[in-house]
Amino acid sequence: MHKPRLLILGPLPPPVGGVETVTKAVLESRALSGFEVSHCDTTKGRPKQTQGKFDLGNMQWAIIHFSRMWKSCWRFRPHAIYMPVTATWSGFWRDAVLALIGKLAGAVVVGHVHGAWFDRILDAKGITRVMVRLSLRLFDALLMLGTPWQRLVESSGYPGRVLVLPPTLRKEVYDTGTSFRRSYDVDQPRGLFVGQVGERKGIFELLDALGELKRAGKPTPMTVVGPPEGEGEWEAVMRRWTELDLQSLVRFAGPLEGETLYEEFRKADYLVLPSHSEGLPIVFLEAGAFGLPVIGTPVGAIDDLLKNEENALLVEPGNVSQLRTALTRIQCNARDREKLGTALRAAVAVYQPEAVCTRLADSVRAVLAREAIRQ
Repeated sequence: MHKPRLLILGPLPPPVGGVETVTKAVLESRALSGFEVSHCDTTKGRPKQTQGKFDLGNMQWAIIHFSRMWKSCWRFRPHAIYMPVTATWSGFWRDAVLALIGKLAGAVVVGHVHGAWFDRILDAKGITRVMVRLSLRLFDALLMLGTPWQRLVESSGYPGRVLVLPPTLRKEVYDTGTSFRRSYDVDQPRGLFVGQVGERKGIFELLDALGELKRAGKPTPMTVVGPPEGEGEWEAVMRRWTELDLQSLVRFAGPLEGETLYEEFRKADYLVLPSHSEGLPIVFLEAGAFGLPVIGTPVGAIDDLLKNEENALLVEPGNVSQLRTALTRIQCNARDREKLGTALRAAVAVYQPEAVCTRLADSVRAVLAREAIRQ
């Protein structure tokens, strides 16, 4: 019996991001050996801060992706397509067209929703709302990063199947992290921030909290890894960094990947990401693999993974006072660092690539079987 043909649609690093990491992990996984697999690359090769913009560059790349998708469907003739669905307006409309091409080719289309702002897509009004609902019907199933997002889509009236499929990390990262033996008893713990540097990820609150700790005589060293997110945000971050006189404490390393990023995970003693909005950041999985305790916020699907006082410290988004208190606690208490880091390492085991990709394979098979019954 021939294997069903599965077309994997998605971008690859660089630049590194959640969607890129998941696409790479899926393509590397042995869990999809029951399918004949092909890949349609939707990498743009543009800086992260251009995502979501209705500009000429993104329009040109969208046309390139439409062409690649059409050629992939014509040559490969997939039975099913697995593709990311982004939560910016320009990305969502592009993904809807890609799904339409897949449907015209006769394939079952399974979308995996990424991004922090999908609720804004669903909350559209007027004619835009109608267009969103019609676009969602192009997907035979939607995979959501966590249960809050699943409930949100189910309540929107979407008629297809809605399943939870969390993100995953690359096997190389998981294996590198879990093989590292961490010492939690250190004299001056160093924090680590990994993500797009901007307001949405809470970088300004983090700098404010670090400034307050410095003024209180509790200097807290921190390394910030990642590219700027929004236009003009990098300049604003640099101004705040200078105004708070944090140059000797906070190091901006820029975007990193591979061994240079792994080394930052090894050198750090905890990770902090005080985001205002999220899906489920892969950096928490990576930190957990390396045994790092984390400070986060209960937004998006984060509290599917992070449990306050069990494997993380959670603070309200935008609350500098709570963030300062959490930083002080994790900075000063080796026992808490060990407890939280060890628990998170155990928790991320179910997010390792083969486990998540096995669930993906099962989901695709279930949708194919359901469509076969209907026909």
